[in-house]
Amino acid sequence: MVRTRRIAAAVLAAALLPSAAALFTSSQASAQTSEEIQAEIDERHADLEKVIEEYNAKREELDDANQLIADIEAQLPALEAAGLAAQDRVAELAATAYTGGDFAMVNSVLAGDPSDFADRLMYLANLTDAENSALQDSLAQVEELETRKAELEALQASADDILAEIDAQQEEIEDEIAALEDEYDDAVQEEYQEEWGDYTGDSAVVAFAYDQLGDPYVYGEDGPDSWDCSGLTQGAWGAAGVSLSHNTEMQWNETARISRDELQPGDLVFYNGLSHVAIYIGNGEIIHAPNSTTVVKIADIDIMGIDGYGRP
Repeated sequence: MVRTRRIAAAVLAAALLPSAAALFTSSQASAQTSEEIQAEIDERHADLEKVIEEYNAKREELDDANQLIADIEAQLPALEAAGLAAQDRVAELAATAYTGGDFAMVNSVLAGDPSDFADRLMYLANLTDAENSALQDSLAQVEELETRKAELEALQASADDILAEIDAQQEEIEDEIAALEDEYDDAVQEEYQEEWGDYTGDSAVVAFAYDQLGDPYVYGEDGPDSWDCSGLTQGAWGAAGVSLSHNTEMQWNETARISRDELQPGDLVFYNGLSHVAIYIGNGEIIHAPNSTTVVKIADIDIMGIDGYGRP
């Protein structure tokens, strides 16, 4: 009974959870800087953590509900058998008590609505105390069966409601966070492009790289909206009609070795044991996709140890 009350409380609490729409408001990317949007994302993540912990509490309560459902289901076969036995016992006691007696009375007791069956049994006043006790035990088993069946149905409905609430709110929150992250990416890209301006040279490779400034780094990605280092260089040279593999070491093997003095915009710069590659854009600078903590950006050519230079 205590666990049943806990589950009922869980259903009420789930219904009272704030909706994602109430927690989260739409941000205006055009009026916000990337820092402001990041602060909003951090705030939303904090809200999300609170809701997730609320979800975790509901899941714990659901575990209790599922265990109780399993317990009830395990007992149902025995209780159903007890119910059938009780019905047989009622008929047996009545027949024994009234053998040769008033069968009309027996029939009136055994017939009718089961809900007042116990009351009608009181008319069998001449049953012995022992027989009456056995009868009441059987009736108690039937009542327990009916109570547990109703409890099982209520618990199943409660569990379904809570799970549906969790799924719906989780989806709303994830959609809101994803929208904010898209706005952040757009704002960062705009800010980088404003800071560094547009490329005015004649290198299609460098022009392509400029267009990706501010795009997020994602391992294994080769565009169009996220990149890793060799995916970016592959995409940039692909824009110029040159095919490169999506792998730094392979790009090293696919390019001709040149010296630093020979570098021209669009040439590749290899770093850190051929674990990183970037696009030279002139004036001692590169464009590269550094790592998952930042975005495609302009950096000094000597940002890390250089292995060499290549020209496709």
